[in-house]
Amino acid sequence: MGKSIFEKIWDAHLVETLPGNNHLIFMDRIVAHEITTPQGAIEIDEDFSGKLYAPERIIAINDHVSPAKDTATAIQAKVLRDWANKHKIKLFDIGNNGICHVVAPERGYVQPGTTLCCGDSHTGTNGAFGTFALGIGTTAQAGAMLAGCLILNKPKTFRVTVNGSLPKYIYAKDVILAIIGEITFKGATGYVLEYTGEAIESMSMEERMTMCNMSIEAGATSGMINPDEITTDYLQGRENITNNKSEFEKLKVKWLTFASDKDARYDKELKLDAKKLKPKVTWGTNPGEVIDIDSVVPTNADEKSLEYMGLKKGDKLQGLKMDQAFIGSCTNSRISDLREAARILMGKKVSIPTIITPGSQAVKRQAEKEGLHDIFQDAGALWTHSSCGPCLGMSMGVVAPEARCISSTNRNFPGRMGTKSRAHLASPAVVAASAITGVITHPEEIK
Repeated sequence: MGKSIFEKIWDAHLVETLPGNNHLIFMDRIVAHEITTPQGAIEIDEDFSGKLYAPERIIAINDHVSPAKDTATAIQAKVLRDWANKHKIKLFDIGNNGICHVVAPERGYVQPGTTLCCGDSHTGTNGAFGTFALGIGTTAQAGAMLAGCLILNKPKTFRVTVNGSLPKYIYAKDVILAIIGEITFKGATGYVLEYTGEAIESMSMEERMTMCNMSIEAGATSGMINPDEITTDYLQGRENITNNKSEFEKLKVKWLTFASDKDARYDKELKLDAKKLKPKVTWGTNPGEVIDIDSVVPTNADEKSLEYMGLKKGDKLQGLKMDQAFIGSCTNSRISDLREAARILMGKKVSIPTIITPGSQAVKRQAEKEGLHDIFQDAGALWTHSSCGPCLGMSMGVVAPEARCISSTNRNFPGRMGTKSRAHLASPAVVAASAITGVITHPEEIK
């Protein structure tokens, strides 16, 4: 019987099977950032004499609140900075940094057939490369840094097949929101999601990262997509990838062997027709509470979610007044996202406060090289440096209580973007269109 991509990588990294459903899995790469790493770093140095298993396998990135907004976040950044320098760990700091799930892939640190962990719930983003990537806690991360391994329960497999071509104005964000809407917010708990099908295979690597990024929003351990020519073309020529042509060809052959076998079996399956998809917008307080942009809040809507969001059953989202707009986050802040937003905003003016934050300084430089920043600023939007921004309510652009923000981010939990704030998740195109009109708007309405 054939194996799925997850099973192939799991078996290749299995060090030891332990009692119960526990397994010792080797970690090829560890990504650290300033929010979850400092406490573990201090314990590593104080209790374990700083004896890291393989510091060359670790990269550190100041990303969530960068530059620091106050003394507390300045201390977090300094602890990570000093610790990385002490142990000769590659550090991406102010001026050369960005969101960890944007920086790591663009610098070639994420490769097919490997394992990766980070103290961040959206680490599954990296599964777009055919990597088993998972978010972990501070203690587990410290353990991985010391031992090079993690003790894990083996997840089950869940294949999601999306066939057909995506209609105009339908993006990866709409696809993953549709999937979460079907699976529900916790419906994939204990599973690794594998995305496949014609619609997925035609996506760029940046779109695939958007898909895998939000796997955790369905409760999944991670999300994965089979490596193919699109994957290898993206990786060729990047930092940390060999520039020797023959060596790269050997790598390609190795990488592609990790793709799922045609006769692989899965514990669960879901199929969607891409042609039937419409732009999605969330109405509630988790990403599973989502509807088509031209639909209404369902009759079975959760009462607590409705109360928090100030909505009623049967309310329309299209035309709902917004107070703020945000394009950014590890979900939708890459150059393709910014290009699409610029296409809609070109020659227009925003009518509500709009913040656009690139996912890394490299993305920022590319956007400015293409003149996208001029389009954004001419439209009246604020163009910022790279960071997580208001996504998690810790940095610039936090949303006021009971104010509504149309956002390209990944979470609409109560208080996520600020105390009592109300977030409506959507694609960058819907966010850009809504920023112009001041109400939730289908991109096709912008002429």
